[in-house]
Amino acid sequence: MLKGEGVTVVDAEILERAMEDCGLRFLGFRHGTGIPPYVAGMVTSCSADEGRRDRTAALEDPDRVSRANVDWFELATEFGLLSVDRQFLLSISVPHPDSVDDSDVEGVWGLVELMDDWDIMGAGCAVGITGSPYGCPAFVMSALDGSVFVQGTVWQDTIGTAVLPNPHRVQSLRDVARLNVGKSYRSSAENEDTLAWLAR
Repeated sequence: MLKGEGVTVVDAEILERAMEDCGLRFLGFRHGTGIPPYVAGMVTSCSADEGRRDRTAALEDPDRVSRANVDWFELATEFGLLSVDRQFLLSISVPHPDSVDDSDVEGVWGLVELMDDWDIMGAGCAVGITGSPYGCPAFVMSALDGSVFVQGTVWQDTIGTAVLPNPHRVQSLRDVARLNVGKSYRSSAENEDTLAWLAR
């Protein structure tokens, strides 16, 4: 099952097929990365002074999806999101382990590989992997080593990609992470990743 903005996943086979539709190869979930997905999802709250860089395309631009795809790839390449095998981490929403229904979710990293024929901003959003609906990104990504976070979003009149290199050095993110440690709404896995990230 895939649903909503982002993805609620209960079937890895469905997830794998959906990713193939947008040019991603799903290589499985990755736990214990020491990189908290919820922290990676705060790139757009950071400032340019903290290292954030953005590229945007106007919503009214008929070529916005193709432009946004180019921008995402250029930023991903320039700032090192992709490994030598073109792999990276993509946050996938799954039911919280202590939830009683699917409305309470947490981000879990999926290891993905970028294939030759891909469409992050269009097809990826259309199938609910990188946003929803078509052309409306809402994704959170990280390099395998956590050295850069990448977030896709829709602003008032643009769509785009925001990149944050060396996020573990950004004080505002570290402050948020410290406030989240041990909270009841954080799973044990999230707490472990947060503590590991703060120890960098």
